[in-house]
Amino acid sequence: ISGYPIYAWEETRVPGQEWGSAIFKDSGGGLGTGGPWIPLFDSMVMGREGYGNWGYSLIVGDALMGRFTPLTLSKVNFNGVRLDASTPYLQFTAMGSRIERPKSYVEEKPVWAVENVHFADDSVLLLGSRLQANLGRMQLGLNWVNQHVFQSTRPGNGLKGRLRPDQPLAEWIMVRFADDSPLDGTGGAVVQEVQLIVDGEARPDLVPHVVRHRAGISPQVGRFSQATGEFRATGYNVYNARRNWWGSNFYRDREIPLYADYLYRLDHEAGVDVSGDTNLEVLLDNMAVDSPRSTLHADGDEQLVFLFNVAGEPRVESIQVEAILGNDYRVDVALLSTQSPSGKTYVARMLSTFYRTVLRARGNVRDGSNLKRRRIDIGENTGHFVYSADASLRLAGMEITGEYARSSLYSRYPAQEAGLPSFEDGPRFADRGAAYFVNATRWFERGRAGAEYFAINPEFQTEMRTYLDWEANLYFTNVFGLANETIYWQTVEDNDDGDRYPDRRIGNLPGVINDGLAFDTDGVFLAQDEDNDGIPETNRNLNRIPDFDEPFLMYDVEPNAYAYGFDRNNNGEPDPREDDGEVDYPYDYDQRGYHLFGQWDLTRRWSLAAGHYSTGQIAGHGRNRSTYALINYRRQGVERLRRLFFESHFRRVRDDIADEFMVTDDDPGPRINNFAGRGIFYEGSRGVYFGDGPPIYFNRFVSDLLRYQDSYVNETYLEGRLNPWSSFKLVQKFRVRFNWQQGGRLHNGLFQPKRRLDYWTWVSRAEYTWRWGRLSATPQFKFMLLRLSDRERDLALQDEIRSIPILRLRYPILPRTALQMGLQGWGPLPYRRKDRVSSRFSFEQRTAFATLTNRSRYFGYDLTTVVGINRDEADYDEDFQRFREFDAWSFFVRGVVGFTEFGRAI
Repeated sequence: ISGYPIYAWEETRVPGQEWGSAIFKDSGGGLGTGGPWIPLFDSMVMGREGYGNWGYSLIVGDALMGRFTPLTLSKVNFNGVRLDASTPYLQFTAMGSRIERPKSYVEEKPVWAVENVHFADDSVLLLGSRLQANLGRMQLGLNWVNQHVFQSTRPGNGLKGRLRPDQPLAEWIMVRFADDSPLDGTGGAVVQEVQLIVDGEARPDLVPHVVRHRAGISPQVGRFSQATGEFRATGYNVYNARRNWWGSNFYRDREIPLYADYLYRLDHEAGVDVSGDTNLEVLLDNMAVDSPRSTLHADGDEQLVFLFNVAGEPRVESIQVEAILGNDYRVDVALLSTQSPSGKTYVARMLSTFYRTVLRARGNVRDGSNLKRRRIDIGENTGHFVYSADASLRLAGMEITGEYARSSLYSRYPAQEAGLPSFEDGPRFADRGAAYFVNATRWFERGRAGAEYFAINPEFQTEMRTYLDWEANLYFTNVFGLANETIYWQTVEDNDDGDRYPDRRIGNLPGVINDGLAFDTDGVFLAQDEDNDGIPETNRNLNRIPDFDEPFLMYDVEPNAYAYGFDRNNNGEPDPREDDGEVDYPYDYDQRGYHLFGQWDLTRRWSLAAGHYSTGQIAGHGRNRSTYALINYRRQGVERLRRLFFESHFRRVRDDIADEFMVTDDDPGPRINNFAGRGIFYEGSRGVYFGDGPPIYFNRFVSDLLRYQDSYVNETYLEGRLNPWSSFKLVQKFRVRFNWQQGGRLHNGLFQPKRRLDYWTWVSRAEYTWRWGRLSATPQFKFMLLRLSDRERDLALQDEIRSIPILRLRYPILPRTALQMGLQGWGPLPYRRKDRVSSRFSFEQRTAFATLTNRSRYFGYDLTTVVGINRDEADYDEDFQRFREFDAWSFFVRGVVGFTEFGRAI
């Protein structure tokens, strides 16, 4: 074939070769500026052909969509190849990707990148296919997805994968037994006769050491400062800043054992002086050494860690742990190996894997009725499969959809002989799980009724983890922010807002260099793009600050705390706007349940709905049961009444499942906005920032306070938008929720006080536009109130008021040139935020700007040039917050190019 090469991917398996996997992309220089792959083709090329109802397409690229079903494959920013073929009754899709090291856009090339060819000896492949049959009103689908580790220079590769050639050899096996329902404080794990099984034979001679401690303690390994005498702990169990703390979102909930504390505690027990490396007094308070021969219990936040030393074994092919277990137990396993033999401390010398949950008790057994001998395989992942079948049927007003999926996660122990790897001698084992759901809806002339049933078992997996050496691979690969030399490969991602960036990720932006961020850089704004222009209403200027925190822009939008929506998981965040921080399964992980619902349209505008749902954790002990009824009224676009929406619902709730969620970090402090565009300078709780490029959002997790464990709830929402005449606009939003908590003992053994929690929000907006000749003046005023109170104790839990006065002036000087001025807060009428519960957040701010704007056509583009000046001033109520006050002036020049005939310019 003659021509100019753009893309090539070749996989060969020949023993003895140096590289067996190669990907070529003509990306030119280090930043992709010298070749056509990025600037001309936007990192994607496609070929296609068709005739009649037959056709196919072949796509290769760096930012493809990879979606089969929500239980098998759901990825964005997919790097690889996609083939789609279609016939009148069948559609087929196949996808392939070397998901590790698919590209390298850096100036300094690694040894495995020669010009624009990116080689790999060992790496990870993702393969998948979907076959769909269209049979009239029925649609059937079969799905298959595989991830596996390969080593192209050695024989024996297969879809079940293999261990990485540089996988560390295990020297210690750490097995943790804990209470799977720690909140009730009782009925936790009962542990007896724990022993190691090596190569199929029991080894009572390998007696474990047992360390007992409580969850959440801090490490006590480190040094005392000679200058201050203060102890400085080595945070070896958290994400190392050298390896990019931005990855902490991706690795959240993945726990590194306190291995150094354990080993120093055992050394002390053996008579070794460890006071130079530890805070010995606190270490002894934190950790106790138990006998492995007695019956042990772990209740509440207690944890029992069994440590087996296998470093002296001449040959090991497989390892299992056997124990008699009862009650509500949870078993986690980690491997400890030597990383730097010359290290002087355990932290410098050793490397531990993350804990991996290998066994959980069903339910919350407390009477020992499930006491049984269990055997657990120990190893690291090599390959992963997910299979599923899905179906949908539409017939005579009936719609039925469903899917059944199974997963197999293959692993093997890092076998060794005489201290050298012999990984192929270790047998594989598989952990298998299932997930399924079915939905059925029957449509009637004036309503509908339906049901859904589902289960996402805790053994079901759509991810595998592999070892990945930082120094040898990381900087030049597609992952960044690696923690603990471990990467988790996922076939189903967390992407609640459905954009091109996963909400929790580790890797690159599409087509560019390593960005090192673990979260969605343009924020997660769910149900906040009502006009469907691709730009959320809460960030119309695409900068680093949500619009509800920016001067002038805050007039049109509010934080989620003021938004209304049904909240089925009862965590206080409306479901349509909830960023749950979990992968996008159609239902919650480790839960089984059903939902019955019906809706009746009383009139064109009034509707009535009712339902009941009951879910419960499969391995956990929580439950969520609710019976609800709601009525709503909708009227829109009728003369001067632009919108009227009313909804009120009542529900009986018993929910003790904690569902945390993520929110965009709403710093309550004032912002300094220089109006110069996407580079924003602002002062907040995290410091002072100024920068350009894509917006970067700091998200934070919000805990579920479990305020609906046994409650009656009524919530009412009213929203009206009124235009009495064209120049006058009014918006009113009102929301109130009453939560009657029932007092007494709950089913999980906890006690709930009887009280009523009242939650109120109020938003009022009004604006009027006057015109005198060419001058237009628009005063605006916005009032916001949020209040949460405990009526029994007459106590305010949240109480804030915001008043926002704004004046906008515009005067066209010439046909393409206009003078604009704006004031948000002036003199005795500032923008005022008053927090009566946390007065440190109370402040007032005054912002003023003036701009000269020119709009011109330039080579077919709409070019907008803005020259302006602005002033920001903020004053806090509390004296100790004075350091956050400012009085700033700025001058700016800004140019924006857009295609306004196809949409508005940014």
